[in-house]
Amino acid sequence: MKPNDTVLDFFAGSGTTAHAVAKLNAEDGGNRKFILVSSTEATTDAPDKNLCRDVCSERVRRVLGGYTNAKGEPVAGLGGGFAYLRTRRIPRHRLNRRLGHVETWHALQLMHALPLDVWRGRGFIAATHAETAVAYLPDLDEVAIDALHAWLEAWQGPHASVYSWAPERLHAFAARIDALPIPQTLAERFGR
Repeated sequence: MKPNDTVLDFFAGSGTTAHAVAKLNAEDGGNRKFILVSSTEATTDAPDKNLCRDVCSERVRRVLGGYTNAKGEPVAGLGGGFAYLRTRRIPRHRLNRRLGHVETWHALQLMHALPLDVWRGRGFIAATHAETAVAYLPDLDEVAIDALHAWLEAWQGPHASVYSWAPERLHAFAARIDALPIPQTLAERFGR
């Protein structure tokens, strides 16, 4: 395995793959990443069962961050970080209606291959990575417009992609941004 590989495990179970990748990174200074995928394994008899949350992500969190073992001794973490993400099905007909801000922001980050960042409940949120700059303006109030101005002043790269429910109101920024409509862009990208 090469030092910058990404390992994908579709049957993550208890998180052994993540543990092995983190251990190998710690041993040789690699920068490997892992993606773990699993189901909750909930059943009719145990509808709240969530192996992903309660076993796998907990193990990964402890392996990376450190923990106290059963003897009460501290065990150093292997370092690194991870995000625990849950998916849920969004019916296609909802793509033509107003989506939630969390869903919209995560979809935009995925579309632009950006590291996932949480929605912080603001009227403006943006992310930059290498030559990519993406912003989402759910509201076009004065505070959001001021935040967009400040963000564009700091961004020295090429055009930024700015998504809004009313992109036509962003004409003043036309020289620096590509104003793109929500939900149309998501409906085109993910299918109607």
